[in-house]
Amino acid sequence: MRIFCLLFFVGFQSFAQNPKIKCYFNHPVNTTASTGVNAVYLNTTFVDTAVAYINRAKYSIDIAMYNYTVYSGDGLNAVANAINAAYLRGIGIRWIKNGSSTNSGLSLINNGINKLASPTTSAYGICHNKFMVIDVNSSDSNDAIVWTGSFNFSRQQSDNDYNNILIVQDKNVALAYYNEFNKMWGGTGSIPNTATSTFGPNKTASSQTLFYVNGTKVEVYFSPQDGLGQHLQNTINTANSDLFFGIYTFTDVTVANLIKTKNSQGITVRGIEDQFSKTYSPFTILSAQLDTNFKVYSDATYIYHNKMLVVDANDISSDPQVFTGSFNWTAAAETKNDENVMVIHDQAIANQYYQSLCANFSDLGGTACRPETVSHTGVNNSSFSKNSFSVFPNPFEEELTLTVENFSGTSQVKIIDQLGKTIYEVQLDKIKTTLDLKNLASGFYFISVTSEEKTMYQKLIKN
Repeated sequence: MRIFCLLFFVGFQSFAQNPKIKCYFNHPVNTTASTGVNAVYLNTTFVDTAVAYINRAKYSIDIAMYNYTVYSGDGLNAVANAINAAYLRGIGIRWIKNGSSTNSGLSLINNGINKLASPTTSAYGICHNKFMVIDVNSSDSNDAIVWTGSFNFSRQQSDNDYNNILIVQDKNVALAYYNEFNKMWGGTGSIPNTATSTFGPNKTASSQTLFYVNGTKVEVYFSPQDGLGQHLQNTINTANSDLFFGIYTFTDVTVANLIKTKNSQGITVRGIEDQFSKTYSPFTILSAQLDTNFKVYSDATYIYHNKMLVVDANDISSDPQVFTGSFNWTAAAETKNDENVMVIHDQAIANQYYQSLCANFSDLGGTACRPETVSHTGVNNSSFSKNSFSVFPNPFEEELTLTVENFSGTSQVKIIDQLGKTIYEVQLDKIKTTLDLKNLASGFYFISVTSEEKTMYQKLIKN
């Protein structure tokens, strides 16, 4: 399901993202690829953003963080200061860390705050999560927040490595993360129960994985019990027009071959991976298949740490979606680690991740992405002039006048609702016609005009 919201500013109308879902990036974004909502670049302020969310907590904060690193003078003590202040004002705080990471920042955390380290046995991988759950049990459902993405608490991760943050304001999604936290913690209490605590393969599968956040379809999965590798493949398989990925560790040959197949089928594919993954088979497979559309981040000091896939970001008639979280595309991440992923089915969010990936791709010498709208046939509709057809008035009441520029032959006209369903269809055999749409419910639609095997889209509003 794709829900498109509208904002009105002095008569201007544009796409708007779901107000309950926000995403941020710590490197510049390419807003020329925007379809209405510009992606947000937080320049060296990921830490400030985390502190702001910690400061707004009213009741509880549960943190599962792979690593929290602090060096003298780097400013990351701000997270500890915010956590300590929250604890002193009565906020319940629990913290799960990866047992094999340094977590030097935890030395700054008040000793009264309970912490739990993940196992360090050979049978277990790592607790690779990077999430916070805030105010999950508040009586006001609007208080519940989930913070996730690829960002570990460190200055390098904030300012230099490539990362993204995803924040969802929804009680049911927060409960899913809270339940996952409690499996590792061993219960709901303030003190961890090591007798009932379960990590990695010892955990049970999630009881609920599908949610609707203010109308937007959101899938939530945890590794290893929920089969993240299969869900990644499922997302790739939905691609009808374009696929864009950016990943730190990529060793899964099945996923690489699936992306290769999509590219050979005519899907537009671009990809980025960190140099850490160059020695693995997916690099060989995809560098040969994608050529200049596959880039490697090779900085000697920093890393490309994102783990994100964007499908059909420019295809309004498909199911634009983002697959992101802590999950690297490896067997260990799928079968041994504790990881989390969200799949967001939302055109505006997908396009914002697309803007980020486009800028990242350009940073590495790739051809800059451009704003485009495509149909399932893969036709690039940006080749049309903006004046190829016009509608008046818009917004409209009962009738809509459609004018097609440079008219030749017959055109197919469709009205498409927010779910991508065609609800009105007519053949146009003249330059100008009036459409009787009084039976349409008030709301937001698309009109498409197909002529000479090319399709143009425009937004409509029925008052």
